[in-house]
Parts: sequence; C-alpha cells; structure tokens
Amino acid sequence: MKLKLLLFTFLMSHWAFAQIEGYEFSFGYTYASPIGTMNQNIKRGNGFTMEFNLIPEKINRLAFGVDMNYTMYGNDISKQEYTFSDGSTARMDIIVNNTFLNFMVGGRYYIIEVEGKNMKPYVSLKGGYSWFHTNLNIYDPDDNDHCEPVDSDILMKDGTFLISGGGGFHWDLSSVFKKKEPNRFLFNAGANLTLGGKVNYMNSDAPTQNHNIQNHSDVSAQFINTQTQVVHEHHVGYVYSSFVEMVEIRAGFIFRR
Repeated sequence: MKLKLLLFTFLMSHWAFAQIEGYEFSFGYTYASPIGTMNQNIKRGNGFTMEFNLIPEKINRLAFGVDMNYTMYGNDISKQEYTFSDGSTARMDIIVNNTFLNFMVGGRYYIIEVEGKNMKPYVSLKGGYSWFHTNLNIYDPDDNDHCEPVDSDILMKDGTFLISGGGGFHWDLSSVFKKKEPNRFLFNAGANLTLGGKVNYMNSDAPTQNHNIQNHSDVSAQFINTQTQVVHEHHVGYVYSSFVEMVEIRAGFIFRR
C-alpha cells in the first residue's frame, strides 16, 4: 500500500511539474506605509522582499508561488551602564530593533498579454501570516562591527493572519540589455493593500507624541549606575495593539527560466 501511495504521489508530482512552463525568482525593496490606527503607532517601514513563482504552461498569464517580506519599522540606540553576571559593569550600546516578517502564498494575473510589448500590467492576491518582533541587543562599543551581541532578549513577539491585494507592472529589460533574451530579466514595480487581524507590537519611535491612549503600555529595561550603584529603569518603547493596515510599495528585479 505504501509503495502504491508513493508511486501515485510521484506520478502526480511529475504531472503537475509537466504543466509548468517556467519559474521566476525575484527580489527587491519594500516601503511599508501604515494606515488607519496603525499609522498612529508606526511611521514607516523599509524592507527586503523575495518571491518564487511558477508559471503554468496553459495559463501563462498566471504566476503563483510564495512571497517573503522582512521589514524594519523602528529602532532606538542609546548608551547605558550594563551589569554583567559577575557583577562588573561597563557602558554598552543598547539597540532596540522593531521588525515584522510576512510569509504569504498567492499569485498574479497579467491583465494584458501582448507579444512584443515591454510592459505588462498585472493584479495580485496573496494570503499568509505576519510575525512582529522586537529585539533588544547589547553591544560592546569597542567592537566596531557589532558582530556579536554581549546579551540579547526578545522584548515582544506576536503574529496574525494577512490578506493582500494590489497590482503593478513588469518591464522587460531586454530592450535595454540587447544581449538578454526577451522575457528573462524584468523590472517589477507595484503596490499592495495589506490587511490583517489584531496584533501586539512594540515601537520606540511612534509618530504621535500623545501616549495617553488606551491601546499601549510602557516597556522598560533595568540598568545600574556604576557610581551610585542605584538600579534604574531605561525606557525602551511602548507596546501597541491594532489591526494590521498598511500599503506596501515595491520595486525590484525578476529572473525567469
């Protein structure tokens, strides 16, 4: 029975890949602009995106696959006296990074398919999950490249499901690079509206100065004054709660086989 199931799985996989005309890999830059309530807590985000899509042979206007986007939306850098486990202290760089990672599955459909045209518009629809993280890292200021933190901690993490829709266009760069075959090296630009469920996240650089609102809480880390030996708390950010609402603008390159 196991052998028959394995053989059936192999044949179905072979048939599925036989229907694929080609595949594409893309990477690029993402600018995330929060809207709605999230816009009160996050100014903007800058990130990196990667996609891998398959192109069916009989429906070559369609491309479907996976999409991953890593974005940093706020950070805070300060110097504080840090106490080591042996009781000694030193002045350290305290860096708080706020990021989110989106992983989605979906595809795009080319509205117009005209042979010989360099630009092709498309619409896209994707769904997936988003992870929000806030990491605190303590670095030795004498270590110029900050390759390894002295200590680190995850201050906040949460996640929610997402759905994203939008559109854009592809520009075939064979018109610029004459030695390239058509439909192999493309420039991609587009925009998406991304919506998700309620999520808790931190930010130390929120656009609003009015923190007397009910959807946040204060987060502090403890440090010690080496002269007075008094332990004090250093503010590192606020925790907010809102639905995910943002517009993503993307630009990058696509390589096709």
